[in-house]
Amino acid sequence: MTTSSPLPHTRRQFIHTASALLALPWLETFASAAEMAAPPRRMVNICTSFGLYGPSFFPTKAGRDYEASEYLALLGDLREKFTVFSGISHPEIGGDHASEACFLTTAKNPRGTGFRNSVSLDMAAAKHAGSATRFPLLSLSTQDGGTLTHTATGAAVPALHVPSQIFARLFLTGNAKDVQTELARLKKGQSVLDRMGGRFSALNRRLSVRDQQQVTDYTDAIRDMEKQLQADEAWVNRPKPVVQEAPPVDTTDRSDNCGRLRLLCNLTKLALQTDSTRVVSIFVRGMDLRPPIEGVTEDHHGLSHHGRNPAKIEQLRKVEREEMTALRDFLRALRDTPEAGGTLLDQTQVLIGSNLGDASSHNTGNLPILLAGGGWRHGQHLAGDPKNNTPLGKVFVSMLQKFGVPTDKFGSGQGTMADLV
Repeated sequence: MTTSSPLPHTRRQFIHTASALLALPWLETFASAAEMAAPPRRMVNICTSFGLYGPSFFPTKAGRDYEASEYLALLGDLREKFTVFSGISHPEIGGDHASEACFLTTAKNPRGTGFRNSVSLDMAAAKHAGSATRFPLLSLSTQDGGTLTHTATGAAVPALHVPSQIFARLFLTGNAKDVQTELARLKKGQSVLDRMGGRFSALNRRLSVRDQQQVTDYTDAIRDMEKQLQADEAWVNRPKPVVQEAPPVDTTDRSDNCGRLRLLCNLTKLALQTDSTRVVSIFVRGMDLRPPIEGVTEDHHGLSHHGRNPAKIEQLRKVEREEMTALRDFLRALRDTPEAGGTLLDQTQVLIGSNLGDASSHNTGNLPILLAGGGWRHGQHLAGDPKNNTPLGKVFVSMLQKFGVPTDKFGSGQGTMADLV
C-alpha cells in the first residue's frame, strides 16, 4: 500500500515539486500569512480620448449622498466601489487632442515649442514593481498609433492593440527553438548595450553641460533596458500561466471601438488574475468612424464636436453609454474574482477618465475622473472648484503611495488628495 505525498505548503514548493511544468496565478491555498495579509497591489489606467459628456457624467451634489448621474447610474451596484471627481484637471496643458499624450504624465503645454514629455504614472508604478511579474507593464490601445505610456525621458512607448497577439504574448508558449531564439536575442541586446556604455563615457568628456544631461538621460534609459533584458531572460524559460479562456477573435471592424475595449478589459483581468503583470494602461482612442451602435448615424469624432446640438448629443450619449457599460462590466469582473479574503478589485486601483473635459470645445479643464477599487474608502463625489481646478497629479500621488511608491510629488501634483481616504 502506498500513501500520497503531503501537499506542499507553499506555492514555490508546489512548483518545484511539479518540475515547474505549470505557472500558477496567485493562490490563497499556498499563500503565507504575510501574503494573505498583503496580496499584490495593482493599477489599471483607462483614458477615453474624446471625453465624456459632462451633464451625463458629473453628479450635481458633492459628498456621499450625491444623486447618481446618467452615466454613474449605469454602474449601479458598484457605487461603494468608486469615487467620482469634478473640478480636477492638469494645469497648463492647453487645449485639443495633444493633451492625450499628457493624461498620465501631467507635462505642460504639449503644443509648445520644444515640448518634452515626462514619465507617465503607469511607468512610475511599473518601475516600482520591477521584475516581480513577467510583464512589468502592459500598455494597450483600442487602435494602432496611440499610447498613454512614456518613459523617464518622455519617449512614447508603443501600445499593443491586437487582442489575439496580446493573448499570445501573455499565455502562449513557443517551441524550444523559439525559446532559444528569444534567449539569443536578449543576450545580443545585452552585449550591444555594454559596448554603448563605454562609448558614452568617452563622449561625455567632450560635450556641453546641456548635452551631457541629454546623454545622462539616455544612458539612464539604457540601464533600465539592461535591467529589463536581464529580467526578460530570467522569465523566458519559465512556463506561462494556463487559462481556460479561448484566444480572443480579433474584430475586423475598425469602427467597433467598444467591442475592442471589451476584449482588452477581459485580457487585462486575466493578466492581473494570473499575476502576469500588475500595471496596465488602456487607451480608448477616438475615431473618425461611425460606431456600430443602434441609433448612431454619425462618426464619433463629429458627435464629440456637437456644438450643443441636441440630436448630436443624444447620439453621443448612446456611444458613451456603451463605453461606460463596458467599463462597468470590467469592474464587476474584478469585483467578482475572489482573492485573499477579498476580491481582485480590492487590490486593483482603476483610474477611468479623459484628457478632455469638454471635447466639443477641446477644453482640458474639469476632467471626468473616476477612481475605483484599490482599497480606498469609496462611495463619494469629491467636488473641487470648477474654475480653480485641483491638480489631477494629486490623485496620481495618492495612487502611487497606495501602490507602495514612496513619493509626495508626481508631475504637477504635490501632496495627496486629503479627502481620498
